[in-house]
Amino acid sequence: MKVLEEDIQNIKGIGPKKAAFFATLGIKTIEDTLVNYPRDYEHLGVPCLISSIKEGMVFLCLEWEDSSRVSWIKRGFSTTRRIGRDQTGTVECIWYNQPYRARQYESRKKYYIMGNAVKKLSGYQVQNPKVEVYDDTIHSKPRILPVYPLTKGLNQLIVRHLTKEALSKLSSEIGNKSAADHYIDNIDRHITSRYGLVNKYEAWKNIHYPESKESLVSAQKRLIFEELLQHQIVIQYIRNNIQGRKSSMHISGSQDSKDAFLCRLPFKLTFAQKKVLNEVLLDMASGSIMNRLVQGDVGSGKTVIAAAALYCAAKSGYQGAMMAPTEILARQHFESLSKILADDNCSQNDIRLGLLTGAMRSSEKEELKDRLRKGSIQIVLGTHALIQEDVEFHKLGLVITDEQHRFGVRQRTLLQNKGELPHMLVMSATPIPRTLAHIIHGDLDLSTIDTLPPGRIPIKTYHVNSSYRERIYRFVKKHALEGSQTYVVCPLVEESEVMELRSAEEVFLELSKGLLREIPMGLLHGRQKPAEKEAVINSFARGELQVLVSTTVIEVGIDVPNAVIMIIENAERFGLSQLHQLRGRVGRGDKASYCILVSDIKDEKTLQRMEVLVKSNNGFEIAEKDLELRGPGELFGLRQHGMPVFQLANPLRDYELYEMTGEAAREILNDPNKEPYHSFIMNALGKQYDVS
Repeated sequence: MKVLEEDIQNIKGIGPKKAAFFATLGIKTIEDTLVNYPRDYEHLGVPCLISSIKEGMVFLCLEWEDSSRVSWIKRGFSTTRRIGRDQTGTVECIWYNQPYRARQYESRKKYYIMGNAVKKLSGYQVQNPKVEVYDDTIHSKPRILPVYPLTKGLNQLIVRHLTKEALSKLSSEIGNKSAADHYIDNIDRHITSRYGLVNKYEAWKNIHYPESKESLVSAQKRLIFEELLQHQIVIQYIRNNIQGRKSSMHISGSQDSKDAFLCRLPFKLTFAQKKVLNEVLLDMASGSIMNRLVQGDVGSGKTVIAAAALYCAAKSGYQGAMMAPTEILARQHFESLSKILADDNCSQNDIRLGLLTGAMRSSEKEELKDRLRKGSIQIVLGTHALIQEDVEFHKLGLVITDEQHRFGVRQRTLLQNKGELPHMLVMSATPIPRTLAHIIHGDLDLSTIDTLPPGRIPIKTYHVNSSYRERIYRFVKKHALEGSQTYVVCPLVEESEVMELRSAEEVFLELSKGLLREIPMGLLHGRQKPAEKEAVINSFARGELQVLVSTTVIEVGIDVPNAVIMIIENAERFGLSQLHQLRGRVGRGDKASYCILVSDIKDEKTLQRMEVLVKSNNGFEIAEKDLELRGPGELFGLRQHGMPVFQLANPLRDYELYEMTGEAAREILNDPNKEPYHSFIMNALGKQYDVS
């Protein structure tokens, strides 16, 4: 429908200046306007009489008695008061720091007043009321008004004006057709008729200006259904077109190959590791393309599963690639796999490994790329550098992405496209409750390592306020003098004028000149150059630095068994799952380890969250609690998981609809005549998935 593509500047009152403000919100067309859904609603009631006022929100119809009184209590603080009257009495209205209100309203004219009524000795006072000229046709019945996200240069009146005009334009396009019989597109027709939902025009109209609570619920249900359907289309497309396809890459997971790998390990696998390894090896030998997620708690031993899969791929004549989100982690994987695969106690040491990161010298990168093209490297570890256009493989059979929450579907696909549909293994150390894992990673089969290797000493976790800070750092100094190491994590790199939070630079300076001045310390954050970061990390790993002050850059990729203390400043600024990930940087050796959460915030929700960490070391329990306290969007950063950020849908709350859209997606994708749905399918795939 062409009207949806029109520029918002075609609407009266929206010139280039306002259009530029709207553009910062991603609103450029009529359709952009209509899918900019309200973040909340104002429920406005019918006016009551002054004589029936009670404390709380009130709606009144008043005439102003006389002029306003403005009082300046002190410099920069004023009150503006005015008396309003109806047939039953008078009431005082007061505005704080809004002296302009004194000149806004006329005497003996009716106004609609909405504000918070507070009982005073002299009677009720309505504080900071909103005021509109009274219109009997509007104000004589309850209303629900949209509240939109704003940016500089825009207010609610301007955004509401644009939305009303956009709906009016769409209504004019529909013309004489009944709104109930009008469909915006073929998907709209299919959803409306097949699933008994209101059409998109009705949904748009009532999501912005609902006639009633019931009409708002119907509109939300219709639009949520379409959001979830887009996600289901992507999941099922991937399953149908990749995971279900036959593979010519038969990677042997025979007992001989498995035994040859296991003999290289200085430890035995846990039962959970053996189970997951068997699932992976069976997938790769099945004749179909593997698309599997392996998730496990911090320290559960996922890397050894990846190493075994890469080993079997190399032994079957294929190349394997493993992509990590940071150079630190990529290098760590390279070093740990090199140790496993270069064990002189085992025979056939002919597997050659390579490392490819953006920080390497150009000559080193070119030499490694040449060896990959020729097939003289069987296993390559790397960062996003692996998905650059000029990286080619001789015979890529297996791709692995580590720390899945840092990559989306598109990045995984770019790596997979380096071969002729190689097997895909995805690893995540962010435990996700099974229901949510099914939604987020519906395109992947799921394996879970749900136990830790024996001998892991639980980390003792404490939640304290900042008054304990000196005591904490004396504890750090004591352990440093005994040879142990400490991480100190801060939410900011440098001091902020806006937020009263501890910064890494501030803490480093404070400690290195104060309590810990005799202790070798390092500073690490994301703004440092790669070489500088690597030097700091290597110094800490070698034990040359005993305290590392850092931002969350250490969340993944640093394995220092001698580190026994983790201090997290302003712990309330982090999610529970992220705190658990950070805590997992310690407790990797045979010494007792400690995590100290420092926070002065005392609200009930924060205290609840900190208590979860204090009581539990189980990542899955923590994820469940985090999910309960914060919800899926905020908890997992769904865009990072390759999942669209839903505007209205909450897949857990709307799980019944989610399952229904699965049925609808199958129906659409299995329809031999997909042409009517082609644009919807391509739009859904284009948001997450490379489709040629």
